[in-house]
Amino acid sequence: MAMLRPALAALATALLLLMLTPSTTPYSPHNPGPDGLSKFAAMCTLADQADVFVLAPGAGLPQYNVSASRTPIVDPFINNGNPRAPIANARGRPAVAPNATPLTGPGTPIVYTSPGSFAGTTRGPFPLALAVKTGNKTIYIYHAALFSNRAIDKNLQLAKEVCRLPVKVVVADPDPAHLLHEHLDDARPWAAPAVLTAISLYLAIKRTA
Repeated sequence: MAMLRPALAALATALLLLMLTPSTTPYSPHNPGPDGLSKFAAMCTLADQADVFVLAPGAGLPQYNVSASRTPIVDPFINNGNPRAPIANARGRPAVAPNATPLTGPGTPIVYTSPGSFAGTTRGPFPLALAVKTGNKTIYIYHAALFSNRAIDKNLQLAKEVCRLPVKVVVADPDPAHLLHEHLDDARPWAAPAVLTAISLYLAIKRTA
């Protein structure tokens, strides 16, 4: 018991510190930095079961054969003051997409960059959102750059429209803070009983020490 108490205390401290540490994963809902999606996440209902997906560069949805490239889009003509911040056509409305990369895969483009844009040696336009028909329903897939903290104020109307339905955010190479927060979100329905159980166990160990 004497050895168990310090181990439990160290584990609890480590988890608490990790819980209080924001994610630095690009486009994570738990990243409050310019490239995070924390503002977008506060507007939306995030869920694993969703028909709307938001993909970060390098992430993909194999079940729909859609992925987000890691090659940045550059638009020297139609941009938000920076060639790497292209302005896309979102159903006739402009949408800024700083550091966006092309979405690749089947589907109908519903947000796309100008013909003057390019990614590597490939010319645009490039899709930043796709409507993908699967069975008797349509899946909507958006590039995360449209909803980053640095872009969301300019794309607020688009974000509100997207958030009318539950959304699943898919990132590449998540850091430990992102993974922990994702698990905490999944565990929220039974988090309170688990905390009470842990406290009771700790007190029981302390009494018998």
